[in-house]
Amino acid sequence: MKQVIRMTACLAALVCSGCVMHLDQPTEIAAGHLPRPVYSVDGGVHLAARAEAGKIRSVDGGVTLGEGATAKTIDTVDGPVVLERGATCRHDLSAVDGRVSLAPGVHVGGDVQTLVAGLDARDAEIAGAIRTVSGEILLHGTTHVGKGIYLDKPRPSTDAQDEVWKRLPRVVIGPGVVVDGPIVAARGGTLWVSRRARIGAVEGIRAQWFDGASPPDLPGMK
Repeated sequence: MKQVIRMTACLAALVCSGCVMHLDQPTEIAAGHLPRPVYSVDGGVHLAARAEAGKIRSVDGGVTLGEGATAKTIDTVDGPVVLERGATCRHDLSAVDGRVSLAPGVHVGGDVQTLVAGLDARDAEIAGAIRTVSGEILLHGTTHVGKGIYLDKPRPSTDAQDEVWKRLPRVVIGPGVVVDGPIVAARGGTLWVSRRARIGAVEGIRAQWFDGASPPDLPGMK
């Protein structure tokens, strides 16, 4: 009962704040400027090409930014996050469970935090850091990360007992990628780095170097 009351109060606050909120259907934002927050409980959020929105939050459902679309921040719990060519997330992007895909020309002005979700970035710009607990991080092409990569420990209690959270992260840094700042692992993992990539200091994990387009255990990466 207390949880229901808290959720009701939260939704009421969101309504009063003037945000766009859908509870059980996808939220479609057409091209144009929408400075208000967008909140979806079940169904996800889709911004059309060149559309613009404020903060985007989705509980159960993915978030897609069409070509050239812009959002202030993106925060999802369960569902994929796709930023198509030239899309922008001005500040932080956070996804708990679901794959994050960044197409060429995408710009993220803050951090990308994936927790157990994976990240696939090609020719993208991440001004902040990448943080994950047990995700797979694949960086391709001319992708640039401004403030390092951090492989964090799971939170204590129930999270640490979950097999998904126990899974060690894997990072693949392909040819041409630049990572400014350190790569820091709090509990190990796997780190593959192309000899044609540029990275900063590495702490808590051993870098394995590879030649060619992809490491031996990921032959499909291009």
